[in-house]
Amino acid sequence: MAAEIEGPGETAPVEAVQSWDETPTPLARIRIETTELKAEAAVPATETRRLLATILNTLLVLGAVLGPALTLQVVPATFPAWATAGTVAAQLAMLVLVAKSD
Repeated sequence: MAAEIEGPGETAPVEAVQSWDETPTPLARIRIETTELKAEAAVPATETRRLLATILNTLLVLGAVLGPALTLQVVPATFPAWATAGTVAAQLAMLVLVAKSD
């Protein structure tokens, strides 16, 4: 998973963004909304790549920790050990593939 945003080489202070409407600005605007969370950020266009890389790295670390941990919690005791290990290995392999595609 990779994202690229190209923008003008010039930057402006964050205070220059007064609204989130469709007004053009030299800043890259990122908005993430879920039912429980709403986050907005305005960064200079030259720093967008670093911000998105940081977000992706954070999600990869959370996935590497929480994925196997949640799998091990919900697997019944009668489930074969090889199938549990295979499921955890598949989860980690998918995260490695996502990380390498960046």
